[in-house]
Parts: sequence; structure tokens; C-alpha cells
Amino acid sequence: MKSDTNLGGINVSVQAVASMTGAIVSECYGVVGMASKKFFKDGLAVLLRQENYSKGVVVKETKEGLELEIYVIICYGVRITEVVSEIQKKVKYQLGKTLDMDITAINVFVQGVKVVD
Repeated sequence: MKSDTNLGGINVSVQAVASMTGAIVSECYGVVGMASKKFFKDGLAVLLRQENYSKGVVVKETKEGLELEIYVIICYGVRITEVVSEIQKKVKYQLGKTLDMDITAINVFVQGVKVVD
């Protein structure tokens, strides 16, 4: 992704956007962690560590802006719709403010539910 200013150009890699998105999502209420987008390969949702957050996010660049697919595992006992809505709002606000780019779609896929002590 490229942006031009009066001082020069700014390039942001898709990997950087995915890592930022993973960090934002992991701070949301009700989220246990990020899950791999290759859920059906193993049949089990595996929590990703901080250095692998980008594996749980797919970033697509379109003419209108960015499209994100986010794969998460949420906490048992919370409303899934509320958690997903909060993820979408927080990611759209923080990425929009940080990158100054339009975000056209944020699709959240709940890969599993985990009981947290």
C-alpha cells in the first residue's frame, strides 16, 4: 500500500497491516486469541502467539480500500455478536486513524470458543 505526501512516499506492507490488526484484536474484550486461517486443515483451532498474529489475518487491497478477514477464538459465555461488533469497530477506528486508508470490509470468523479460568 502506498501513500504520497508532500515530503515523499510512504509504503506499508500487507504483513505490517496484518500484524497491527492482530495486536488490536487481541486487546478486545472476549477475545482469547487469534486463530490460524487454515482451521480446516488440522480440524482444531490453534491459538497463535504474538509473533504469528499475521497468520490469523488476511488483508486484501482493492480500489475502494482495504478488506480484512480476521480469524479469532473467543471466550465461552460472552455474546458472539457483541465481541465481533467490538472487533470491527476497534479495528476500523485504529487502522483508519493510523494508516489514513479506507477500510471497506472487516469480516470476522470465529474459529472456536474456549473456556478461560
